[in-house]
Amino acid sequence: MVYGSVTDEASLAEAVRGKDYVFHSAGLTKARNVAEFLKVNAGGTRNVVSACANHNPALRRFVYISSQAAAGPSRDGTPLTEDAPCRPVSLYGKSKHEGELAVAEYAPSLPVTIVRPSAVFGPRDCDIFVFFQLANYRIMPIMGPPNGRASLIHVRDLAKAIVLAAESGKAMGQTYFAANPEPCSMIETGRLIAEALGKRCVRLRVPVFVLSFAAQIAHLVAALGGPLAALSPDKVTELRQPCWVCSTAKIAAHLGFAPQYSLAAGLRETARWYKENRWLR
Repeated sequence: MVYGSVTDEASLAEAVRGKDYVFHSAGLTKARNVAEFLKVNAGGTRNVVSACANHNPALRRFVYISSQAAAGPSRDGTPLTEDAPCRPVSLYGKSKHEGELAVAEYAPSLPVTIVRPSAVFGPRDCDIFVFFQLANYRIMPIMGPPNGRASLIHVRDLAKAIVLAAESGKAMGQTYFAANPEPCSMIETGRLIAEALGKRCVRLRVPVFVLSFAAQIAHLVAALGGPLAALSPDKVTELRQPCWVCSTAKIAAHLGFAPQYSLAAGLRETARWYKENRWLR
């Protein structure tokens, strides 16, 4: 183990020296302001890739774990491809896009690859866990556009995609979305979560103005030194978008990637893990 900070480039030299592969997955998904997001997700990424260039010129591959948020939502419901212009709508997405730009600057001298995961779920996940908790109480909130769709990916499928991206010569200098090829609506996802828990849930439509009000309260608490909440004004901006869908054609064609988990199977396994590890009772 080598300890350091992505915000301190000098601390990263020993971490990257002599390594074959560097997977940069550190980042903030919650922050008090845009400066915090940029410091870690943009500046931190620049520090890591710069450390690789300065201290490990023989690196076999640098893989940056970005986010679908860096590309932004689909405006017309058509799955986004990697060639589409990036239009991030959230501060988080903008900071991850800045991280991508930092990595791209080193593409001429370093073997870099960018992977953009869609929404990730699976054992140990804390964000989607909230929906399992509510479903366990027979409540399934529907937030954002009820017929909106989103791409998702099981954490083990994502790990597989990242390894393929690191080992393939075709992936050098490339960017890939990593997701299950079949997007799902929030209503359908909620139904599958309820089924995975063996519960009959009441759907609770949560208007956007209620989300916005709750997010502003959480933001105020955080500004006063309280904990950062999963629901923030930035997250509400993302939830308002009807379609977070991306194409997996490129990663399938270049790397032969095919998810092993359907959404239903992945949610069943996730529910089982939560129960076995007493996250749910």
